[in-house]
Amino acid sequence: LPLASCASPQDVARMIGIGAAVTTGRQTAGRGRLGRVWIDDEGAGIALSLAVPMQDPATISLASGIAVLEAIRAMVPPSIGPTIGLKFPNDVVEATSGAKIAGILVEASEGVAVIGIGINLHRRSWPPGIHARSVEELASKSTLRRIDLLESLPPRLSRALDLSPSEVAHRFSKAHAPTGCRVEVESGDHRITGRLESLSPLQHLEVIDSDDVRCRMPAESTLIVSWDPASRWASVNS
Repeated sequence: LPLASCASPQDVARMIGIGAAVTTGRQTAGRGRLGRVWIDDEGAGIALSLAVPMQDPATISLASGIAVLEAIRAMVPPSIGPTIGLKFPNDVVEATSGAKIAGILVEASEGVAVIGIGINLHRRSWPPGIHARSVEELASKSTLRRIDLLESLPPRLSRALDLSPSEVAHRFSKAHAPTGCRVEVESGDHRITGRLESLSPLQHLEVIDSDDVRCRMPAESTLIVSWDPASRWASVNS
């Protein structure tokens, strides 16, 4: 269902039910994860919501990230693709700068999971404090067709959702950009800074802190507050 504008395609997709695919040129009251404010993309992005049968919401979110990453990589030159990665739990990012390219929001209830996908497609000016980049900038093309990305996402998502949880976790971890970087992570009232040693996205994150202590933090309650892409790239290039 294509809409010129709506408050949130998430609500429309939930109202229609399983099988719904709703996209809008502009959403005026979108939602972010954990109640965060959605930044209006001024019509420069893609907002797509799909209603699917309920599975484990964490696995759905990870699988959706894999599908979105694959769709974006297919639109940019092969040399650029490896510089685009995932950030736990629900973002697609430029690995060299940390800029956000896309985000995923899964809202699950009453046997239905609604997957919301937001992608920065076209160039625009972002508000102060927002670190984002568009697919158009990475693709080095003057025009990208919205329909090409919209058509590629549902089949990629269907294939990702058919993967086993272990395979989803493996693929997500393999593409996880902050692994090996200096990060600040938060779990409940506990916040630490150190190197993200490893990620098991359905189980835990392991961080080695400034005292060289290995800390294991549960994936379901841990958030990467910030990360420094240059810390990994500097070590790789040294």
